[in-house]
Amino acid sequence: MENFTDILGVLIPLSAVVLGIGVAFWSVYWDYQKKRLQYQERQLMIERGMTPPPALPDERRRVTPEDCLRRGLVQLSVGVGLAVGSIVLSGFADDKELVWIAGVAAAIVGCVGLGNLTYYYIARRRGIDVDREGPVAG
Repeated sequence: MENFTDILGVLIPLSAVVLGIGVAFWSVYWDYQKKRLQYQERQLMIERGMTPPPALPDERRRVTPEDCLRRGLVQLSVGVGLAVGSIVLSGFADDKELVWIAGVAAAIVGCVGLGNLTYYYIARRRGIDVDREGPVAG
């Protein structure tokens, strides 16, 4: 049985890495196929004498300061929750490594949340408009 756990201990990380790389390549492939079909559609429109739209639609959604506020609040709350969990575990758990991991995760997630909140307040003070690029004059 010990031999099975050794094999399983090697296969799990190996399969996670292989599947992660496979998903990344699959995503790039489908994005390429989608763009290729859009260009073919534009080419057929031109061949048939139709006027294609001036540019291909950009499907990426712009990140607004309000998105950073929402993400920052959620991440800060998760960080505080992990910190509270770490404190509770320190009193009850014998496994100090688990307490340490929860504490480090709380610090990382909480700091990322604070960074998002800081960006929101800076962007709001500068008056970054959602509909235009860059800060609003005046």
